[in-house]
Amino acid sequence: MTIEDELQQILDRYKINAHVQQLIAMWDDGTRHYHNTTHLEDLVRMIKEDKGKEAAKDTVQYDQLMLAALFHDIVYSPGRKDNEELSAAMFHRACSNPDDPILQEVHQAILDTKLHVATIPLSAKFNRYDMNIVERDFDELLAWEKGIYEEFKGAGKHAYKLGRLAFLKSLLEQYPHNRENLERLTEYVENGY
Repeated sequence: MTIEDELQQILDRYKINAHVQQLIAMWDDGTRHYHNTTHLEDLVRMIKEDKGKEAAKDTVQYDQLMLAALFHDIVYSPGRKDNEELSAAMFHRACSNPDDPILQEVHQAILDTKLHVATIPLSAKFNRYDMNIVERDFDELLAWEKGIYEEFKGAGKHAYKLGRLAFLKSLLEQYPHNRENLERLTEYVENGY
């Protein structure tokens, strides 16, 4: 079974009125350089790997994580401040039963990706996947940086640099185990733009 088939089965199981191919096409609209299908595939891979490692395979939570992955950046336009809200609203509209507690948690997890501050346990788990990039080696961090820059370069180098440096410096305290690589990336941004 392909991942697309599996995702469609999850959508169908929870009566979410969406076709996986149309959703994936939204991730690959040509304007995305990081928040694209490569990011989605990376999230799906991590979720699947973790499910395989866990002794008690929680199918509901697995489905929730896959739905959060599929929808969390479904609406993405660099510079907008409401991408997460728009993505969560799209998910909500697609749900035949948006009052289902399982789907309400997915909705909240999508919203919680805005600041990566978890308000529910599902968000804590999903945010670890979504922010996993900052725990990687320098080469992967540099590829991430280049993708983010391509998405935001319309803001101008100076504005981009100021915002990006503030964000990267906030990560130094949150991810001290990868401090060396994050400091190298911060230096790259300071000197590169």
